[in-house]
Amino acid sequence: MQRLFCISGLMMALTTPGIAADLTFSVTNVSEPVGQLMWVLYDSAEAYAGEGQPVVSAKSRLDSDSVRITLHDLVPGRYAIKLFHDANSNGELDTNLIGMPTEGYGFSNNAGRMGPPSFDDAAVDLKNDTAIEIKVR
Repeated sequence: MQRLFCISGLMMALTTPGIAADLTFSVTNVSEPVGQLMWVLYDSAEAYAGEGQPVVSAKSRLDSDSVRITLHDLVPGRYAIKLFHDANSNGELDTNLIGMPTEGYGFSNNAGRMGPPSFDDAAVDLKNDTAIEIKVR
């Protein structure tokens, strides 16, 4: 019985994908190189909708109209990114009186032409090292 467990465990180890991959995202079309870029990486629709924890939530300083970020050793799977250009460094996406963003924002796959995209629309399949571009709107 113990031998069977070891063999099945070995088979599982040999057939389970365990290779980590890097995700590089380049953010372009930043209106001016001031403030910071606030960004979040999600690995599920639930987390993306605010019902779970993101994989990474971070900010990056802006000193040019573009920035390139590489996330190393991610487990292969589906990921989506939300970001915004926090030009005044207040930690919030500023909006006008009717709720429209007054600071730049973007999503992976450049999804969401008419409102925020779903996780499926923004998701990127990460199997190997992958590079994407997100244009700030």
